[in-house]
Amino acid sequence: MEKDTGTILRLNPLGESGVIVSWCTAHKGIVRTAARNARKPGSDLSGSIDLFHECELVYRPATGRSDLHSLNSATLLTPRLPLRSSLTRLRLCSYMAQLLLVTVENESGDSAWHNLISGALDYVATHPPRLAILHHFEKRLATLHGLYTPDQSAHHCLQRHFQHLPAGRAELLEALKKAQS
Repeated sequence: MEKDTGTILRLNPLGESGVIVSWCTAHKGIVRTAARNARKPGSDLSGSIDLFHECELVYRPATGRSDLHSLNSATLLTPRLPLRSSLTRLRLCSYMAQLLLVTVENESGDSAWHNLISGALDYVATHPPRLAILHHFEKRLATLHGLYTPDQSAHHCLQRHFQHLPAGRAELLEALKKAQS
């Protein structure tokens, strides 16, 4: 069994009652777990598994060539409920989570990714959503990847290297501009 602390970045259905949980963990980086029966009433995991929750997770490592581990338990540490207080705040957090997922390899083993997303989500939970938050997150992400150069925006550095970034950034920029005015 492996034990770690992680933030939930994505949830995908798994059969009728399960869910695949994508985490950014403190010790392994991006980790995917299968939480079978998590959506059943009375499940031990109900209430713990939701977007942006910080949990202590215990999982059985995958065998063979799969990267899908089996989640045994998740103990809620920080629910970050204020992130659900506005659509703009939620969109900003979702975009940052998706950006991290498409640019960081599974199980990179670097705690910097977890520190980045955890810090960003905690900040957005206590401050109004602003364009500067997105730019700062992109700059830190590009810097951690070793891609940032001051002569180009961090977004362009990431786009040039990864090419396929999450959709919806233009709409998010407009929403953040409206929120600031």
